[in-house]
Amino acid sequence: MTEIDLITGILGSGKTTFIRKYARHLIDSGKKIAILENDFGAVNVDMMILQDLKCDSCQLEMISGGGDPDCHKRRFKTQLIALGMQHFDRVIMEPSGIFDVDELFDILEEEPLDGWYELGNVIAIVDAGLEAELSEASEFMLASQIADAGVVLLSKTKGVSEERKASVISHMNNAIKHFKGKRQFGEEVIDKEWDSWQEEDFERVSECGYRLE
Repeated sequence: MTEIDLITGILGSGKTTFIRKYARHLIDSGKKIAILENDFGAVNVDMMILQDLKCDSCQLEMISGGGDPDCHKRRFKTQLIALGMQHFDRVIMEPSGIFDVDELFDILEEEPLDGWYELGNVIAIVDAGLEAELSEASEFMLASQIADAGVVLLSKTKGVSEERKASVISHMNNAIKHFKGKRQFGEEVIDKEWDSWQEEDFERVSECGYRLE
């Protein structure tokens, strides 16, 4: 079966930057992968940024935005069916910053996708410079995107103090509590600068799994 890795994060958190590094690791490891951009904008800038990854081992696809939720779900399922017929080792999915994570859980239970795919990892990206105060809607989005993550990666950590990183983790935990969740983060947060990652760092993330919260 093809594994799907979901990369979540609020707009501007660094999802695309991480995907470039993560996808390159998988390609260099001999994996055949696809990157699926799921966005609501008319022009997908992230898709343009990832173009240089295209090769025999890496395919780029996009789900165009717009329309009602049912229309979007049909497009999503159609694209996954098309990719499923090509037998990739892994599909990396980068949703928009307002993606409902539950949509992926639900759609993978539908035929024929339930026989082709399994959810591999949910990887959440959180900016180490996350604002101390967010709107109620943004707090909910943050909580919903990190709740099921196998691991949370702090981005843009260069020059950020340990106190500031601890404050961001506290913010994450408070957001979960605010919306009646029980998940609290500790060792599942990685704050190491991505440019200094070694193979074992990528391997840890590629096997982090997910939680059902």
